[in-house]
Amino acid sequence: MEILYQPFQPTLMESGLISFGLSLRSVPACGALSGIVHAYLQIKATKATPYPLIPDGTQAVFISPNGSLLSGPRVQACDLPILDAGEYFGIWFFPGALRYFIDLNVSDLKGQFIDSFSVSWRGFRNLHNSVYQYSAFEDRVTVCEQWLLNNFKGLSISPFDHALSLLYQSFGGIRVYRLSKLVGLSDRHVNRLFHLNTGVSTKEFAQTIRIQHACKQLYIARASSSNTYNDLGYFDQSHLIKSWNKFLLSSPNAFWERFKSDSYNS
Repeated sequence: MEILYQPFQPTLMESGLISFGLSLRSVPACGALSGIVHAYLQIKATKATPYPLIPDGTQAVFISPNGSLLSGPRVQACDLPILDAGEYFGIWFFPGALRYFIDLNVSDLKGQFIDSFSVSWRGFRNLHNSVYQYSAFEDRVTVCEQWLLNNFKGLSISPFDHALSLLYQSFGGIRVYRLSKLVGLSDRHVNRLFHLNTGVSTKEFAQTIRIQHACKQLYIARASSSNTYNDLGYFDQSHLIKSWNKFLLSSPNAFWERFKSDSYNS
């Protein structure tokens, strides 16, 4: 499956890991799960710490020795507290990918972390025990990959997949009515598909992809100028800052201060 979108989490960048005293191991999925599972990853914390998350349209399974949590979609930044030092494993899915494994209305999970006792997903309840019987990262990846493959169901390319592709290619800049026309469905039908598979409306998902693009580009550039706002999908500085405050709950300067690296000049 062609991969058109790479979700961005500043916590997982080098400066973010240093800022929060974390170390990371990760590996992308391959084979049948390529383009469906973004990555398997393991965070090692040396002390209790917040784990900042920003909206990216994805879902994830967070696994600790005590249990597993399914992260629903979110449209605002939040902190997932790491309460103890140790190794924490995760499965990071691309947007809309849960439909390959489980019949679920993802909008029911919006803004929540759901424990394994609240989701009817074969093998999910005991997944943490299977993962933590091994100490090697590679063995934990194998356990999770086999669990996913046991639950995997092949799906044909759908209008929803086409809509996702168009949003990725436009960095969230395409209008909803234009998107619906291009995929040959009504606005209402497209919106229903996005609520079901991503947990948010078409408009919210497009805005998420746009703020993701802006965040990633500003991280790479380490600077912003009046010439970049339009390139990032915003009318002007005021429009960018308003969106930043809405989704990331802070000004750009305050946001980057949490993930500050020596080379970044806000």
